[in-house]
Amino acid sequence: MDRNRTMRWIAACAAGLVTSLIAGCNGPRPTDQSIAYGNHYLEYQMWQEAADEFKPVLEHSPGNWRAEYGYGVAMTNLGDLPAARSSLERANARMPSNMDVVFALAQVMYAQKDTSQLYQLLQGSASEFSSQAAYLKLAEYAMELKDSDTALMALQGAITVDDGFSADRSTEPYLRMAQLQEQIGNRDEAVRRLRQAYAIQPLDPRVIAALEAQGMQPGPGTALSPEA
Repeated sequence: MDRNRTMRWIAACAAGLVTSLIAGCNGPRPTDQSIAYGNHYLEYQMWQEAADEFKPVLEHSPGNWRAEYGYGVAMTNLGDLPAARSSLERANARMPSNMDVVFALAQVMYAQKDTSQLYQLLQGSASEFSSQAAYLKLAEYAMELKDSDTALMALQGAITVDDGFSADRSTEPYLRMAQLQEQIGNRDEAVRRLRQAYAIQPLDPRVIAALEAQGMQPGPGTALSPEA
């Protein structure tokens, strides 16, 4: 643990001690404090300790999505997938726009081999919230499952929502699309996507390396508009 984190932890412990003394030795820990302790344990992969902090919050303050999420992550890593899924589904119901919750739930569904619900969760989140991250996560799982059709659909969705107006365009979906197109034998399409990525960020070393691997020397004529 680095010095700054150590000092924050000591401060949190001191604050917790004072609060506990005021509340009474046998009183439950305040909700915010339990969540803070639980999150600390999650950060250091102390899964059982985290679960022990979050569980009383769920018992005394049902509906707290932060505690549901933390408990779900802890139980996932402790191997209790049914308990993890139940908790994460409740967190997702209360905070569907939080991609940390969505991705934690997706991880459990993938581990349970519940592909249909995994796809439905990520496709729904990607569509409803125009989330490039959700589309990319869906593509990632689809590629793991050797489902190139779903991966292509998801990567196209990631490219479509990245319109360049709300934020700078990312090369990530173009690079992944190029990789997938190469894998399924569409070299021309792979090169097109790499040239589009080059137009977005000509200094991206991954783009340059990928173009060179295709036998192209990046230069002024390489860039291709993302709309092309």
